[in-house]
Amino acid sequence: MLRRADESFRGVMSQQITHLIEACELRHVAVHVIPTEVSLHIGLTGPFTLARGGDGGWVGYLENQLGGTLIDKDEDLAILLSRWESVRSEALPRRQSIELMKEVVESWS
Repeated sequence: MLRRADESFRGVMSQQITHLIEACELRHVAVHVIPTEVSLHIGLTGPFTLARGGDGGWVGYLENQLGGTLIDKDEDLAILLSRWESVRSEALPRRQSIELMKEVVESWS
């Protein structure tokens, strides 16, 4: 939610988005932004993290206000991977996401 913050968060938003843009310079980091025109998508049901280990296997992580849960069961990982693909299908490509974040930083500055 790059633009859905109160004006009192102007400085924080600018810093956070700038940090995301800088992180995108790392070859193992990709940020894909879902445009505001996509009002509903599976990613709105809650955040999750997926990571691939050195052996090629996946692990997931769900975080909430009470803590976090490691996801390592194949069937649960399949659900998260499917949801990730759904989110990615709605998101802008990497380069367009970075350009959008740059535009938003300028609007917060």
